[in-house]
Amino acid sequence: MNAYERVMNRLSGRPTDRLPNMGLTMMFAAREAGVSYGQFCSDHRALARGALLCYEKYGIDMVCAISDPMREAEGFGAKVIIEEDRVPYCREKRVTDVSDIDTLRAIDPSSGRRMTDRVEAVRLLKGEVGRDAPVIGWVEGPMAESCDLMGVQEFMMLLLDEPEASRRLMDICLDQAQRFALAQIEAGADMIGVGDAVSSLIGPGLYRDFAFPYQRMLIDHIHAAGARVKLHICGNLNPVLDQVSLTGADIIDLDYMVDMERAAGIFPQTVSICGCFDPVRVVYQGDPALIRSEVRRCAAIAPRNRCIIAPGCEIPKDTPPQNVLAIHDAIVELANEASPCQ
Repeated sequence: MNAYERVMNRLSGRPTDRLPNMGLTMMFAAREAGVSYGQFCSDHRALARGALLCYEKYGIDMVCAISDPMREAEGFGAKVIIEEDRVPYCREKRVTDVSDIDTLRAIDPSSGRRMTDRVEAVRLLKGEVGRDAPVIGWVEGPMAESCDLMGVQEFMMLLLDEPEASRRLMDICLDQAQRFALAQIEAGADMIGVGDAVSSLIGPGLYRDFAFPYQRMLIDHIHAAGARVKLHICGNLNPVLDQVSLTGADIIDLDYMVDMERAAGIFPQTVSICGCFDPVRVVYQGDPALIRSEVRRCAAIAPRNRCIIAPGCEIPKDTPPQNVLAIHDAIVELANEASPCQ
């Protein structure tokens, strides 16, 4: 069974030969490709090479065009700074006043340099793996993109003080995310990752009124275009697990501080929990024995929610390669002990 069959079978509730391994690699992938992080984030060929090496060497069951959250921001006119060994960022926020919201326009991803580069990464990855592995594109969730444009603290204050202005900004970000997702699907993405980590910082009321409806609209749009969705919200989701479970995402990434047992009791069986062990303490600082123990802990919940194995967030850059490989080895060991995963 190849990686594409393994993941798609898992999402559909069909038997697999083993649990899928879907750890996120960004800086680690750049290191594998032998390029600076600036090059990884600005040259789709470098990004694709890193993703392919992680898939081939470490048994990761996907190739993912993820790198940084500033692709859409550049399309909106933000001045994105790309340095050699740092995640791209903006020194000056694109939205510094409510009036700036009305100057924002969603654009065709083919006319935005960094969005175009990600679309080309998806196209290149699809050409390399075909249906041997799922190709995953990536977009910012509307709340996360609003924070990218305005700043986290500033947008959180806007949510409280001017909710209608917040919705205007999120409407524009939703439009851009929908266009960007569609461009990646047309280029060959089988799944779109939606990064909306900032929504873990708000309580149930704000999540209900702002994060949830926009996530749901974006996920429905991606599904209508024929792709699956991986919702990535790193951070503490314990207070809003019931709402996250209803977003419609096919896969929901859970960070290590989330109560996975509780999530398994809340999420519908049709939603795949992806996670959830500490990428720093376990994967970067730990050893294969600790990783094996954590994989087994997560796998024990597997029959309840089509569980997928992964650290709670990105695998750190300087993680020992043997530790990354240990995740795959532990999954294979489990499969050799049991019947096909249901």
